[in-house]
Amino acid sequence: MKLLRSVSLPTSSTALKRVNVLFEDKIIKLSTDEIEVEEDVEIIEAKGLLMLPGAIDPHTHILTQDSENASDLSRFTKIALEGGYTTLAELSYHTLNPIFDNRSLKKKMAFINANSFTSMALWGHIDMGDYPYHSESAQEIWSKGVVGISLAVPSPNPAIADISFTEIMDLFLDIYESDTSFAFQGYDNENHQAFSSTAQLEAIKKILRRMQENPIHIPRVSSYPTIEFINSVSKRSDISFAISLVDMMALYNPDIFETPFNCDFTDYADLLFELLRTNKIYLLSNCAAPQETNPEYCELFQGSDPKMMSYSYLWVLSELWKKRRIPLATCIKMTSENAAKRLGIYPEKGSLDPGSDADFVLYDPETTTLITGNKGKTTELIGGFKAVYLKGNQVAGENCTTQKQGSFFARSTNPKRRHNKTTWI
Repeated sequence: MKLLRSVSLPTSSTALKRVNVLFEDKIIKLSTDEIEVEEDVEIIEAKGLLMLPGAIDPHTHILTQDSENASDLSRFTKIALEGGYTTLAELSYHTLNPIFDNRSLKKKMAFINANSFTSMALWGHIDMGDYPYHSESAQEIWSKGVVGISLAVPSPNPAIADISFTEIMDLFLDIYESDTSFAFQGYDNENHQAFSSTAQLEAIKKILRRMQENPIHIPRVSSYPTIEFINSVSKRSDISFAISLVDMMALYNPDIFETPFNCDFTDYADLLFELLRTNKIYLLSNCAAPQETNPEYCELFQGSDPKMMSYSYLWVLSELWKKRRIPLATCIKMTSENAAKRLGIYPEKGSLDPGSDADFVLYDPETTTLITGNKGKTTELIGGFKAVYLKGNQVAGENCTTQKQGSFFARSTNPKRRHNKTTWI
């Protein structure tokens, strides 16, 4: 058992609250008063430090055709952990071993348990080649704790058969009563020969016309008009989206960062900032994926350099909170809380309330951290992580050799809005 003494905790307002925190693998008690403890409790003096939830990435893409081995999974999750990410949700676009059924899920779980530094949830896939049993298999892995089923149009992976928009509609009807959550990435390939932001928006509209009440998530949106459309329908459709952190970095620090994606945010910078300020950008993701050289990969199914996970959470705190005065509570929602709710793993993850997993970082706002952006230039971020805790153990940070204590983490709650009174929206 451990006791954090005099640590500052964020609140829903701009104020910070100094508390004492008793925890083991889960948070036991928070109090502004002294907490009486037994002699064998480890005391951690934390005055001047902030206790923040460990960051959660709702979809990484680190397991690919060229990168699906133990050393790669360990390397990328170690980078994430040292950057304050305690939970990742792997959504593999190019994996050689899709998660189609319980057998493939168990294999992936064992792989993660043996090699991951972070807690890791999993998105499953749909096997149209197994028709008419594909929907039963999808419901089976949903019942075993995957955070959702990934749909991609067109399929970027020869191991995953193409699925048409008509087949997606049939799938939604087949599993309507299960409340299964989906991720959709793609474009309208029936009316467009290649990807564009317009083609992506048209595909999203097609999906919304076909969906029932199942939650659906768009893993990456790099176009402001698409964001505006999703926000306009989000109150009547259970839809969410994420912005890639590299797009944000390139927008606000163009000398240090560049985005590999076609992104129009510079044309709408003021409008986008207003969405940030008013808590209408729900999720930020690294969209991390090993840098592929295959020219046939559509941009939608590529990602940013996983090395950026070493500082992207810190960048949000430095650039958005400290410099641009986005409320800290909003930054936490975008990087942790909302992801946990969308994935169905809240409040075990993404929360600092008693009963939640003791996954957190200790942030020092008075120090600085020197990083190198993806354009090869260095910059100084405000603040730094003194320690990263996973299930109550310090696993990274100062005076700590990074520890491999990650494992598979199953979805525990229903992410559907009507079942979730504390929904992210």
